Amino acid sequence: MKRPLKTYNADLHLHTVLSPCGDGQMVPELIFSQALKNQVKVLAITDHNSTGNLPAFLRCCPPEIWVIPGMEVQTKEEIHLICLFPGLEPAMEWGRTVRALLPPVRNEKGYFGPQIILDERGKISGEEELLLLNSIGLSLEETVVQVRNLGGIIYPAHIDRPAFSINSQIGFIPATLEFRVLEISARTSWEQTSRQHPGYTLVQASDAHYLPQIGVKTSTLQMAGLDWDELLLALNRQEGRDVILH
Repeated sequence: MKRPLKTYNADLHLHTVLSPCGDGQMVPELIFSQALKNQVKVLAITDHNSTGNLPAFLRCCPPEIWVIPGMEVQTKEEIHLICLFPGLEPAMEWGRTVRALLPPVRNEKGYFGPQIILDERGKISGEEELLLLNSIGLSLEETVVQVRNLGGIIYPAHIDRPAFSINSQIGFIPATLEFRVLEISARTSWEQTSRQHPGYTLVQASDAHYLPQIGVKTSTLQMAGLDWDELLLALNRQEGRDVILH
């Protein structure tokens, strides 16, 4: 029996207190409260180059919200990519790989901000010592291959930004990488980008670093339920599933 399609408000790019540019209020309890206030049902936790706070968010989330484990990774070319995973374990494996590929540069929290690690109860348990705002030692192509080998989805973040985007860094989207999804920021319209990049699924997200930003820019997912297979269908716009931008 086919399940009826429903729409879910999704914010697929946001940061926590682990990202050095993330505000100190970006902790599970407050993030979930703000998401529910703005009727966001799907959240992707995508800290810079780390999955360290994913256990806290996945284990503290209320039943009304689906949390997707993820990361915003920075490649050797200084391109930001959104990585989403079907479960905590492949995400954490990717996190261990990325940390080993970061340059051995310590975070100067007085300048960049603290990188706070939370325990499974959402309480502070320590700080990440390596600076998370650097590039890892993998190229764009190598990063894509490794994430897909772990069963994850990977796509370019904020392609319209003048820095740290695939367009700003290399000037085009390589067809050989077979991206199906592109993320756009609030600085551009989906109509304009869809004309420039036909054939791609476009998503918008808040890229929130502060609580009031959560849910300001979202994507509406048309799916038959909140699970990984449905997300794949929506991002690929298959079997009636879709991503709707406003």
